[in-house]
Amino acid sequence: MKKIYAFLAAALISVCAFASKEEVPSDAVLANYYESGEVCVCIYVPGNMACYDIVLTGSFNGWATDLAKCKDFAPVQGYDGWYVASFVPEETPDATKGIQAKPIMKDAMGNFSWNYQVGAATVIRGGVTVVSGYEGEIDLVNYGTDAPNVYTVDAWKQNPCTAVFHNYTVAVISNATGCDAYTVPFIIGDFNNWNDENNKPIFEQMQIDVNKTTTEALYYYYSFKAAEGTGYQIVSGMVDDNGQFVDSAAWKEAAYLQEFVDNEWARINGGGNFVTGKDALIEYDIRDAEKYRWARCAPDEREDVVVTLTAPAGAPAEGVDIIGTFDDWKGTIMTLGTDGKYTVTVRMQATDEFKFRRAADATWAVQIQEYGDFEKDGETVTDWHDMANQKVDNLWNTTVTPKTLEIDLSNPETFRWTPATQGIEEIVLTEKAQKVMVDGVLYIVRDNKMFNVQGTQVR
Repeated sequence: MKKIYAFLAAALISVCAFASKEEVPSDAVLANYYESGEVCVCIYVPGNMACYDIVLTGSFNGWATDLAKCKDFAPVQGYDGWYVASFVPEETPDATKGIQAKPIMKDAMGNFSWNYQVGAATVIRGGVTVVSGYEGEIDLVNYGTDAPNVYTVDAWKQNPCTAVFHNYTVAVISNATGCDAYTVPFIIGDFNNWNDENNKPIFEQMQIDVNKTTTEALYYYYSFKAAEGTGYQIVSGMVDDNGQFVDSAAWKEAAYLQEFVDNEWARINGGGNFVTGKDALIEYDIRDAEKYRWARCAPDEREDVVVTLTAPAGAPAEGVDIIGTFDDWKGTIMTLGTDGKYTVTVRMQATDEFKFRRAADATWAVQIQEYGDFEKDGETVTDWHDMANQKVDNLWNTTVTPKTLEIDLSNPETFRWTPATQGIEEIVLTEKAQKVMVDGVLYIVRDNKMFNVQGTQVR
């Protein structure tokens, strides 16, 4: 009977398994570990990188962090260092889509941690592609259910086998008056996997220390146990005079803790990692106004900026969305005037980032592109590129108020929308052929061949 590894799922992966990856299990051997219609993932992990149980998560289970929803890897009998897991895809994977799935090693306490995912891998055989992920991570895309996906784990993002866990406390000290008095800090990070099993962020409210809080200062803290290198982020929620939340902590409403670095304020990001080798108390004293502050408590350094986009012919009345740090990435609709221009006034500062997208699509796939010079792989390239995360620093070099930013979308040699594949728009059946409109271009399909209107075969 297949899936004999079900009896082995709870077995601890041995540190002493000194394996030889040259002894690769054949497809015939792996056929005993999965059923028809399942995706089979077989991995090799060196003994010094396999000290705890390994599970599989991915798009097949909504990237679940609940271990009950993950698939256990089990040893392949007779092949030291080789492990296998399988799952039923929601739909049949194909050569263009595939299914993402990545091995995750549990930590020393048996918990799920995104820190311990694959950081490098080498494909042995099967339909699997390795693509870049976030820093220190890779994504693995599996194709097909007719053969196992076999690869070696060359490195974890962090190796739990070498991780040392310590007790940490993160504290925020703020003023007992002013905006700070109405700001409650929350913390989120690797220690709680950032998200719950429904992929919603887990913001932990920091507790007030009554012994350290005075009439001049509020002292909040959050304690947890984690490995060195654990990342975290501190954000704030607002409360009213009665101590009730005005808005709860959520990414779209989050006000970040900022630090003054290189003569400008910057968000303290998730890279605020622990570097200590022992238990530690990490404090952020916001009373030091020259070093830390809450973004929402910052003085208003923004000015009115009139943003104008000259629309191309046939543009919809509400066709453009400007979105950025100035509005917490919520998006502001720009309306088309009788002069053929989209116009909106927003309050920005020089450090604000913003981008444009088509309002009807509300998708990052359709943004404005600009033709010009940009950096790519350390070289200057002249070509089309997305106007992503733009800044308007140069406007602050002028004394004009209000400041004006103008983009001429009607000039196709300078600006354009990111080309989006529209697919087949229209099919007209005739007795002899089909007329197919693809991305605005008319083609003729006859005898499973595609021709342009000049009669030249294109596919």
